[in-house]
Amino acid sequence: MRSNTLCFLLAFAILVSPSLSQNDMASYWMNKGIALDNLGNYQEAAKAYQNATIENSSSYLAWNYLGLDLMILGEYNESIIAFDKVISIEPAFAWAAWNNKGMALAAIGKYEDAIEAYDNAIKMDPNNIKTWNNKGIALLTSGNFNESIKAFDKALEIEPKAALTWYYKGMALLNTGKFNESVNAFEQAVNFEPKFAMAWNYKGIALLNLNRTEESIDAFDNATKADPTLSEAWNNLGLTLNAAGRYQDAVAAYDKAIAIKGTDPS
Repeated sequence: MRSNTLCFLLAFAILVSPSLSQNDMASYWMNKGIALDNLGNYQEAAKAYQNATIENSSSYLAWNYLGLDLMILGEYNESIIAFDKVISIEPAFAWAAWNNKGMALAAIGKYEDAIEAYDNAIKMDPNNIKTWNNKGIALLTSGNFNESIKAFDKALEIEPKAALTWYYKGMALLNTGKFNESVNAFEQAVNFEPKFAMAWNYKGIALLNLNRTEESIDAFDNATKADPTLSEAWNNLGLTLNAAGRYQDAVAAYDKAIAIKGTDPS
């Protein structure tokens, strides 16, 4: 769970490194926090950043790192307060804080507020793919699929080879019933990241909706090769093999799904 959260932050949060020339108590606490983050000790890192803000309440970098760690720890309301501090202290860095605040708001289901935060970030830095992606995800999660597609298209104008953006665009298209376009989006995702298991999996689902059974079997098979622990892909492979009359293969796929799910604490 911790690694998934960290990957999420690395993918979509906006960080900045402190200057090596800083030589004061607040900087020492912040540097300790960064080292603790690198060890995965986010609780202690957050305490270090809190001490940094006590030493220097105007340290927007410490407030930003504190906000990020509070998000990892699930303390979203407190992280929003930290990002608000950044916005009030350093307008030049507010674009990053607006993005990170949007992530915290989205995490507690306040999608409209999150989208507003992302829009504020976009006004300040319209070419930041992370913010466009985050806005698209918030729109997608809140069921505003057509607007989310527009946001992902903006992100793809900035970085056409962004596999994750193609994946989320594919999800939005899938939810609108545009299955052919969805297949194409997932195809782009796996072209740029061949081991993107979830993109293969949802490509299979989109193909299945088009009654392209054999192609969907290939997609689910590729998903299981990319991530042999993805029980969802094994189950989908089993369903599709069963529909194709390949019952023995279907049973084998189901056995894989059951074995994996049986060891998954979630």
